Amino acid sequence: MVVNSVGCRECRPDFGGALLGALGERKSRLCGDCRRRADTNPLRIFDCKVPACQPIVDDLPHSTDYLCDGCDEHFRKVTAQLTALELDYRVSHRLVRGLDYYARTTFEVLGSALGAQNALLGGGRYDGLVRQLGGPDRAGIGFAAGMERLVLAMPEGPGASAPDAFVVALGEAARPAAHVLALGLFNISEP
Repeated sequence: MVVNSVGCRECRPDFGGALLGALGERKSRLCGDCRRRADTNPLRIFDCKVPACQPIVDDLPHSTDYLCDGCDEHFRKVTAQLTALELDYRVSHRLVRGLDYYARTTFEVLGSALGAQNALLGGGRYDGLVRQLGGPDRAGIGFAAGMERLVLAMPEGPGASAPDAFVVALGEAARPAAHVLALGLFNISEP
């Protein structure tokens, strides 16, 4: 799994300004798509796969260095929960979502046997999307998955059985204990 935080409406403009400032004269050395993205949606520069752009992209500021206190605390909680669940993950400053409704956490789940196109699914937190669509201002989370990739990543054989247990955290304070309990149940060996 790969995770990142793209910040929120309050702190993302600072990151955007730092990003454009860091590009400076190097912008002319980017591919045509990246030059266009720099003018229309600078976060999308991190999506570039053109080899000549990679050294420039690698040297750009990271969104996590510009998070406000609330976003920084949120991202620390997300990574702490992943660690508590003993999930393998890495933080990648290149994992961004260029749409305005993404906020804070972005993620991708990767498959190990799919080669270069190894993303099984990707998504993030959506603050403001419901409002943009005419509804109330609500936060949400969502993802898109490649069905063919999911099928290729599935083990062969009979389908998964029903769960033996389902753990629900009732409130923020209960989350760490619920994660530890779920992990403990997951690690119990069958007789």
